Order: sequence, then C-alpha cells, then structure tokens
Amino acid sequence: MNTNEFITQTWKQVILPFEIDCEYGNPFLDVLIEGVFTGPSGQRIVREAYWDGGKSYKIAFAPTEVGQWKWMLKAPEETGLNEKTGKVTCVKYEGDLPIYQHGFLKVDASRRFLTYHDGTAFFWLGDTHWAFAYGENWDESNHPQMDSMFRGMVDLRVKQSFTVYQTNLRSDPGSWGGADKYWAEGKIGSLPNIQFYQEELDRRMEYLAENGLVNALGFAWFMSIQNNITTYKNMARYMVARYGALPMVWTLAGEVAGYFGEPSRSEFINGWREVAKYIEEIDGYGQLQTAHYTNERPFADYYYDEEWFDFTLNQAGHGDFNVTAQDFYEYRNAHPDKPFIEGESLYEFCSTLEENGSRLCTADMVRKVAYTAMQLGSCGYTYGAQGIWDNVWDKPEKPDPFNTFNRFGITWYEAVDGEGAMQMGYMRQFYEKESFEKLEPIAVSATSPFGNSEEGKVDMFSPLVTANSDRSHIIIYYNEHTRGGCSISDLKQKEYSASWFDPRTGEYTSAVTSFIPSEGKWEAPAREQGGDWLLVIKLNSEN
Repeated sequence: MNTNEFITQTWKQVILPFEIDCEYGNPFLDVLIEGVFTGPSGQRIVREAYWDGGKSYKIAFAPTEVGQWKWMLKAPEETGLNEKTGKVTCVKYEGDLPIYQHGFLKVDASRRFLTYHDGTAFFWLGDTHWAFAYGENWDESNHPQMDSMFRGMVDLRVKQSFTVYQTNLRSDPGSWGGADKYWAEGKIGSLPNIQFYQEELDRRMEYLAENGLVNALGFAWFMSIQNNITTYKNMARYMVARYGALPMVWTLAGEVAGYFGEPSRSEFINGWREVAKYIEEIDGYGQLQTAHYTNERPFADYYYDEEWFDFTLNQAGHGDFNVTAQDFYEYRNAHPDKPFIEGESLYEFCSTLEENGSRLCTADMVRKVAYTAMQLGSCGYTYGAQGIWDNVWDKPEKPDPFNTFNRFGITWYEAVDGEGAMQMGYMRQFYEKESFEKLEPIAVSATSPFGNSEEGKVDMFSPLVTANSDRSHIIIYYNEHTRGGCSISDLKQKEYSASWFDPRTGEYTSAVTSFIPSEGKWEAPAREQGGDWLLVIKLNSEN
C-alpha cells in the first residue's frame, strides 16, 4: 500500500496511518503532529494526528469537495514525519445518507435553523443515549428482536427517521462515571487508554456515522470540570483529533451549570467555557457547539452571546417545572438570533416530577411538548425514553418508589419500542414535507372564551400557529386541551384548502376543500376529534 495516497468520498472519513521514528515519555502530551490538507479550490483544513499506541499515529480526515487534496505533515524532526507529503483523492458520495450528500452541519444565515453544509435545511430529531459509550452492550441483547443492544437501537432509530444521537461519554471521575476507561491507569487526564478506544469506542462512533447519524456529544457531567479543566481540555483535544472528521456536534457536558448555586455555578460555567473555546481553536471543521443546558425557569441563557455558542440546546425538564407554551414563546422572543432546539423534556416512560405526585410520561405528553416547541420556533427536538438513558438491563422484581425518574421499573427493551419514538419520526416527516424552515410563529386570536387572544400571550387552551412570509402556507397545532379554533388575518383573497394531520399515525385527511378568506380573515375550525391535531392550510394553487 502506498501510504502517501488515499481515496474516499465527499464528507466520508479516511484514516491516514503513520509510524514515528522515536519514542516519547508521554506520546500524547509530548508531541504535536498535524496534517495540513489543501483542497482543489484552495480550502485548507488542519487535522491533528492522534496517538494510537506504541509509535502509531493516525489522522482522521473527511474531504469537503471532490478532487485531489494535497497534504503535508508538520511534526518534530525526530519523528521522521516532518514535511512528509501525499494526497487524498475525493470522489462524489453516491450513497443515500443526507449527511454525506449535503455535508456537515452549520447555522443558516437566517439564524433560525440548522442546515447541512450545502444549505439544505436540517431537521434535528435526536434520541438520548447518555450510556452509549460503554453502558449499552455491543454483543448482547435481551430484546427478542435485537441481537445487539447498541446496534439494535441505532438501527431502529434510523428506521424511525431520527437524525441525531444525543450522547455523553460519562468520563466523570470516581464513582460518577468511567474516567478509568478513557485514561491509562494512573494517568487520568494525561494519557489515553488506547485499548478502550480501539476495542470499544471506535466501533460505536463509526456505527453511528455509518448510519448517517450526527453524534451530539458531551464529555461528562457538569461537576466533573471542578479542578479538572486541564483534564477536559486534553480529552477534548483527543476526541476532536480521533473523531472530529465524523458528523459531530459538541455539547460540552450534561447540565453545564449544575444545581448547587454559587459559587459552584459560576465555576462550572467558566470551566466548561474554557473547554468550548479550546475546541473552537482546534476543530478544523468548525463543527457546531452548544451546551446541554440546566433545567431552569426562565430558560437558561448563559453562553448565549458568546461567539463559539452556535445554538440553544434547551432543557424544559420532566415536570419539575410546568412545561408551558409561554416559556417557549418568551424565550424565542428574547433570543431570536440563534437556532433553538428543545433537547430534554418529558422522556417517554419517565416518572414525572410534579408537586402533586408522579405519573408515567406517555407518548401523548411527549407529542405535546414537542409540537409546542416546534410551533413556537424550535428547529428540532430531542426525544428520550426512560430505561434507555439510564441503561436499565433487567426488570426489577418490584418498582422502586425511591427511584426518582424510573419508579415504574422500565427497562431499555421496553422503552425502545415506545410509540412516542415512532410518532417523533412522523413529526420530522411532517415538518420537512411542510418546509418547516420557511415557517415562523404568528399571532392569532382564539375563538374560544377559554383561549387567550391577548397579544404576546399563549396558553394551553389556544391554538399555536406558524406561517410562511406571505401566509400562503399555515400550520395550526391544537393540543388535547385546545378549545375552539382561531381567527387568522392577513391572508390572500384567493382560494385555500385545509387538511388535518394526525400526529399519532402520520396521516392526512381533508378538512376543507375550498374557502376564500373574507377581507383577508378566516376562522379556522375547532378540532373534530379528541386528542391533538394539526391543521395544514395552503393556497390551492400551491397544493
């Protein structure tokens, strides 16, 4: 094999292996080897080589355009690699995975939603897997239709139209997590445990990428940054080098600010900021960054005005605060210039945290918060299922009343088949079909005395409405409590039609075949059946 020449497809990772001529006391910290890649149009991407054991170093690279890429290594002279050159030939990706057809993610110029690299709108539909790195079994499964816990869940979520895996390395020290898995014995924060990466994490990261999923990855939980900033900057360096040429979003840490109050809150926020700014410096692709926010009211906004922070990954919570439409409305009005995604709320099957008691979270509850967020300006949603995020393998003999989130004893193999996940897939398909990126929330007047018609106010009884700029395309969401319809203004004096969409089944049915607004106004009807529904209104000429 000619180690100077490689071939791959657009946006697909290729690994360039190298051997050095010398030895270092610490082969991770004592040496920096970089590959400078120059594309046919002159684009320049710098990728650090990651240590892979012994004298082995590798560079992960994904070309962003078709043609011949030239590369040159920058390394200490004693390595024998300095100024070594070669090329990567990139051909067009011919598969059917959008992330490679269109490229890695970025923020749209409108600042309202995410797109692929070529500008195609990206709908974020995430699934929560905090234990993905080492908790979810690769070779075992106790689900009757899955041979592998990890691969079975990935395969099912891809089939259900998910686009993102929201994950965490859980590299927390001590009893919090698995720091000893990521670092060599006695070398936490300074020398990677290569065996773990080679045997365990590589295949998981690559399996997600091979199935076209974006990995929205956090390094640990909030408290682990305390007195460990250098450790997590080193972990970020290694993760960006080893996996940064895969489809990634960096989310820093779980619940970044924590819940301990000051001075801990500021310490956590400031510490993880240092990690984020470091990633911004070393990530040659400029992959998106955000933070998995804490559950707060009003919604958290630390980091919001900082340049590295690309979009909001909110946490509306699991019932410990009421999840209201007004919360989403007020946040989006106060923070309109970065995309918003609801990233953690009311996991299906979780034990809700409510002052008047706990109940099992159902698919109906999941849909309500997901569609509420979408209709009030979100550009995606992360689903979660109890039993998966907390990695429950065995059914308990009896439910544990002291298990805050899983007092009903839900296992992963029960949770993965929750109907809410399938219905989230319907939601993605619906909003993509209806060109969600062209729709924004609009004010309407509720026609029921139970609904709120006051400007700037939304509530549980009122329809939530989005529309395109000329109101030729409108979507109304009625949750299970919505009373009556609403009056919509500023419509064209042309013929419209309306169809019902059932979010439980993903099916459309005709509602009104033809109507012409009176003086630009139309009163949308109330729901015809119980439960939540959406009404899609379009100019007939645009159907």
